[in-house]
Amino acid sequence: MTAVLKGFVDAPHGQVHFRYGGGGPVVVMLHDSPRSSAVHVPNIEWLGEHFTVVAPDTPGCGESSPLAQPDPSIQDFAAALAGTLSALGIERCAIYAPHAAAKIALQFTVEYPGRIALAVLDGLPWQAEPATPAEIEARLPVFAPAADGSHLPREWSRVLDTHRWAPWNDRTSATRLARRLPDDLELHEYATDVLMAAGRWRDAASAGLRWDAAPHVSRLRSPTVFVNREDDPTDASLDRLPVPLPSGCSAERMPPQLPAWRSRLAGLLRQASLPRTGWSAPRPVPGLGSCRGQRYVDLVHGQVRVSLGAGTSGVPLLLLHDAPGSSASLRTLAAAMAGERATIVPDLPGLGESHPLPYPSLGSYVTALVEVLEGLGCGCVDVFAEGLGTCFAIALAAHHPSLVRRVALDGLPMLRSRDRAPYSRHYCPSLVPDRHGTHLLRAWHQLRDAEASWPWFDRSATAVRSHAPDLDGERLQARLADMMKQLPSYGDAARAALQASVRDILRTVHQPVLLFDVAGDVRYAGTRRAARHLKDAKVAARPTGLEERVAGLRDFFA
Repeated sequence: MTAVLKGFVDAPHGQVHFRYGGGGPVVVMLHDSPRSSAVHVPNIEWLGEHFTVVAPDTPGCGESSPLAQPDPSIQDFAAALAGTLSALGIERCAIYAPHAAAKIALQFTVEYPGRIALAVLDGLPWQAEPATPAEIEARLPVFAPAADGSHLPREWSRVLDTHRWAPWNDRTSATRLARRLPDDLELHEYATDVLMAAGRWRDAASAGLRWDAAPHVSRLRSPTVFVNREDDPTDASLDRLPVPLPSGCSAERMPPQLPAWRSRLAGLLRQASLPRTGWSAPRPVPGLGSCRGQRYVDLVHGQVRVSLGAGTSGVPLLLLHDAPGSSASLRTLAAAMAGERATIVPDLPGLGESHPLPYPSLGSYVTALVEVLEGLGCGCVDVFAEGLGTCFAIALAAHHPSLVRRVALDGLPMLRSRDRAPYSRHYCPSLVPDRHGTHLLRAWHQLRDAEASWPWFDRSATAVRSHAPDLDGERLQARLADMMKQLPSYGDAARAALQASVRDILRTVHQPVLLFDVAGDVRYAGTRRAARHLKDAKVAARPTGLEERVAGLRDFFA
C-alpha cells in the first residue's frame, strides 16, 4: 500500500496544503466541497502503485488559504489551481475531479489545454440555470459556531442529509437518494472537514452553483472523459451533454461497485499520454532564514507540521501548545513575537496535522521536538509553552540544556503523585464516532468545562476556577476541529504530560524560567510551589491581553 505524505506549497494566492504518494506519471485529484484532500487518501493508497497522485486542498478547504477576492468565481479557482500546479512543478498531468470540483477542472482544462493529458470529470453537475442568491443562501447556510455548541447538532444533521437528499435542503421523496448511508467513521470524517473549514468552503461551493458548465464543454481541446456512477444523483447529467462532443472527448457510465470503478479509472489513466518523467514534492530549504508559513518536517516516525515566523536576529522562539490542541492556538502570539526573532510552532505528534508517535511517552515527545529543531537547523532556542505543553518544555530544557536558553511557562501542572494516574486516565476519554454525532458534543463540553474547572472532569467545589473564562465559540470550534482530526491519538500528549513527575524534572532545570501565575485559580495552584524547585525562577502575574503578554515575554527573553 502506498504511503501518503502531506506538504505545503507557496502559490500566488497563498499556501496550499496537499497530500501525495506513489511514483510514475502525475495524476492530480481534486475534491468536492466541503471536503478536503483527506477524501483521496484511499485513492492515493491504491492508485499510487502505478502513478504519482497529488491531491491539493481547494482554497478555503482543508488547510489551504482561502482566495482573497470576495465571491470568487470558478475562473478564480481554476487560476488558483494553475498557480498551485506551477508551484509544485507540475506542468502536464492527468486530472480527476468529482461533482462541483469537476467544474473547476473543466474550466482549468479549457483555459490550459496544453497542461492536461486527460481530464476525468466524475458527476459534473448540470443545472438548468445558475442558482439564484436565495437558492445559494438556502443550500449554503452561514457557519456560526455558538459558545454552547448548539451549532454542532445542526451541522451534523446537514452532513446526514447531504447523504440522504440531493440537494440536502430539499427533503422530499423525489429527491431521496437510493444510496447506502456512510458508516459512522465516514460521517465523522465528512463532519471533520466541515468543522475544519469553518465556513470558508462556501466560496468554492457558491462559485460552482453560480457557474454554468454548458457553454464551456464545446471549448475543450484536451482529452476529456465525462463519467457517472450509476448510483450517483447526477447520473442524468450525461444525457444533457452536447452531441457531438468535441474531438477527443467521450462520456460513459460506470458501475457503482468500488472495485469496478477503480479498475475503469486506472484503465483510462493508463491510456492517457502522460509524461513519463518522475515528480517529487518540492523540498523546503533547510533552516529557518526568512521562512514563514506552514510546512512539514519529516521525522523518523512520520511528519510534524510546524508554523514558522521569520525573524532577522536573536534566538528563535519555540512555542508549545496545550494538549489536546494544535499550533493554531498560538499563531496569533507567534505572529506578534515574530520579526525580531524566528518563531517555531509545531503541532505535537498525534495532534492537528502531525503523525502520532508509535509509543507516546514524555521522552518520545522530547525526542520528536529535538528532531524538529535539528530538521530546521536550530542550534538553540527560547521556549514558551502553555497548559500541558509546559511539561514537554521543561523536559526539553532538562534533558537537552544546550538546546534551550530560557523557558516561559503558562499553566505548569504540579500534580501529586497519587493524582497522576487518575488525571491521565480521565483527562482525554475515548471518543468514538456515532451515527448521531454525540461524540462532537462530548468533546465540545470537555473543552468548555476546562474553562470552568480544573481538571475539567472534577465536579467538586475545590475544582472551580477563578479566572475569566474564554468561551468564544470560534476558539472552541478551532480546538474541536483539531481534536476531531485524530481521535485515536488525541489524548496521547495529554496522558504523557500528566504522567510526568514534574517536580523531579524541575530540579534538573538550570536555565532561567518565567512562570505565569493567576492568583486564586486552581489551574495555577502549583505555580509558586514549582518555582521553589527551580534554580532560577521568576513568578509573574499572567498578562490578560496580547500586547501585555508579548511585552512580558520580550523582556524575559531579551
